[in-house]
Amino acid sequence: MPKVWQIYIPSLFLLISNQVLFSQDILNKEVIIGTEKYIADKLLDSLHTNLDVIFVYSDIIQPDRLISISPGKYTLKQVLDSILTIHNFKYITRGNLIILSPQTVKNIEAEKYVVQGKVMSKRDDPVPFATVYFENSSKGTIANNNGEFRFIIASESIMDTLTISSIGFESMKISPERYLSQNLEIHLKTANIPIKNIIVRPENPEDIVMKSYEKRIQNYSSKTVFLTAFFRETSMQNSEYISLSEALIEISKSSYISSSDDLIRLVKGRNGANINQSELVNLVVQGGLYNGLRLDVAKYGSFFYTPEALQEYDFRMLKSTFYRDRQTYIIVFDMKEGQNYAGYKGNLYIDAESLALVRAEFEVSDKGLKYAKAALEKKTPKGFTAKPLYARYEVEYRFYNNVWNLHYAHSNIGFKVKKSGKRNNGGGFSCNFVSTSEFVVTGINENPADRIKYRESVRPDDVLVQQVQNTGEFFWFDDNIIIPEEPLMNTIAKLRKEGLIPAEHSTLSKEEEPD
Repeated sequence: MPKVWQIYIPSLFLLISNQVLFSQDILNKEVIIGTEKYIADKLLDSLHTNLDVIFVYSDIIQPDRLISISPGKYTLKQVLDSILTIHNFKYITRGNLIILSPQTVKNIEAEKYVVQGKVMSKRDDPVPFATVYFENSSKGTIANNNGEFRFIIASESIMDTLTISSIGFESMKISPERYLSQNLEIHLKTANIPIKNIIVRPENPEDIVMKSYEKRIQNYSSKTVFLTAFFRETSMQNSEYISLSEALIEISKSSYISSSDDLIRLVKGRNGANINQSELVNLVVQGGLYNGLRLDVAKYGSFFYTPEALQEYDFRMLKSTFYRDRQTYIIVFDMKEGQNYAGYKGNLYIDAESLALVRAEFEVSDKGLKYAKAALEKKTPKGFTAKPLYARYEVEYRFYNNVWNLHYAHSNIGFKVKKSGKRNNGGGFSCNFVSTSEFVVTGINENPADRIKYRESVRPDDVLVQQVQNTGEFFWFDDNIIIPEEPLMNTIAKLRKEGLIPAEHSTLSKEEEPD
């Protein structure tokens, strides 16, 4: 927890000029230092006492360190700079409150701030893909599979409440004094639904799903909005990454009651491939920007979320849980016997009050997998054959401005790949190949000045790795991304070292990771 220092400790060596101290330029007030040696927290206590200013900070400043400052006249900022030499800090002022905010990401613009941490359960297990957002803003991001997140925010948002939520857990709200002063360790409590708050519906699960589909006009946006998002696509051969593509994209999201397709524009990106390691870099499966956006089940429907679904799928109520502190039905579905196509099985999460679909987890069912090859495989290198092993998907929505909005989508597709030919000619090779793509919406603009033109938008057959042109050093700069997990982080570092992707400083490296 951060410390708010308001303790009176007499100062024998510190003299403060008698000026008004509650203005925005408090950091420029003059401080006269009368001795050379201070303990860091004692010096802050003296500043607090004499300036009537409140400091908020965590133990990351190492408060028991010995500080050396030559006697003389300084600004308050210069004194703080002398204290905070072991990390890069920003000073956030609100009245007489100064938050000492550690910034581990370099070269962030002056008006931007970094919030980062890890989301865990009470048992210290990571909570994968937890949603991180501000209550009164469209800005948001998501944790990675290890529960780690990094969130870059503008100065106008820093007094908003940070909220962390995940299926089956109580949401946690975090004040600015905490999220700006330290790297966060967040422990979510498992959600228990009080009996008095349970909504009991007499309908069977089929009726709930159909009513959810019919109520899309009330539950989702009825006008076009403009989204910014981060997208990542990777491929792996066995346990090794062999290619990476990342992009910042903009989406013109058409109304949920419109039949018009969404338009996607690529803003910038980077890619890299370990071509020497694998001949499978050119294996292309279903994915990319266009197909990633089609996972928006609430807009585009699917075999299991259309009026025709009742004839082809079985539904059953599993249980109720909490999602963002609201009761949520979990409805399980699977293909009926005798269906001869690549259908799905999975879970639908439906808000008990509004009947909005707020999350879907689904995969090509065992019954449908043998029909999936043509749909999943777009291009196979000459001399190879590929058999689909699985195709799994997730999509999630966030409630903002009185409607549910697309927030996150993820796909994971696996193949068994074999190379034909005689063993003595290099044949007989086989491996597992996995393609993963994900994107998170990081901002929503309901009144955009800009429009995406059809001629500049992404097409269904576009392959991201072929579209992206590396954008140069400081690639992400101050954009929100999904933090890479350690194996991918190692691959990024390797590709940078080999010059296959540009160097950049805002993706956490091992050296920049918080203690």
